[in-house]
Amino acid sequence: MQRIKAVVALVLALAGCQPKSGESAAGEESVEIGPKYSSKNGLHVPNDTRLSLGLKTVEVTEQQVPTKIDVQLRVYHEDKESVLASASVTPEETKALKPGLVVHARSNGARLTGQLTRVNDELIKATGMAEVLVEFRNASLASSVGAFMPASVDLDSTVSVVTIPRAALLECSDGHSVYTVSGESFVRAPVKVGAISADLVEIKDGLYAGDQVVLQPVMSLWMTELAAVKGGQACCVVPAKGK
Repeated sequence: MQRIKAVVALVLALAGCQPKSGESAAGEESVEIGPKYSSKNGLHVPNDTRLSLGLKTVEVTEQQVPTKIDVQLRVYHEDKESVLASASVTPEETKALKPGLVVHARSNGARLTGQLTRVNDELIKATGMAEVLVEFRNASLASSVGAFMPASVDLDSTVSVVTIPRAALLECSDGHSVYTVSGESFVRAPVKVGAISADLVEIKDGLYAGDQVVLQPVMSLWMTELAAVKGGQACCVVPAKGK
């Protein structure tokens, strides 16, 4: 029985449901037991609810981000010594590409490591796309002419950029955003992202180094805000561990 009461209390706290005016028992003071949302101030989440959700924040930093460009290679030559392939890339992507960069590909279950040999921008005027040429040495048995191979080009990372952990990024139909810390509240702010790695996201606009953003549980805060915007009562859902 004691355990059931504890579970019920936790559910009520996370639901953010409070009695309407006049519904509280006579002589009882209203108690803040859940998050509140306003379009001006964002989400206000009581300390008890923060603890229940395991809410964590992190500081926005500047650092170098290892980046890559994903391409779809097509083999156009194969012999005993090497495999040659090409791929189409956008004019914007060509700015970060240069001969000598390392290329990783997969073909028939094999992992190939090659080198970008040329960036050809002569086709941009005609097709709107540029072409890159790649060579894989000692890989003749891994693929054949005409075959396609998913690949990625490792880019040089030489400048520091504003970054956040990828877990802090909210990706919705209306774009990318994060929950920034504003006093005692959390405000969802749109951001423009750049390079994305497995762990980090480059922020091109919307944040500065030193800002504080929510690391977890981002999706629970978003669901709370969404419920409030659509006229429902705010309700935070406890995320799965590690989310």
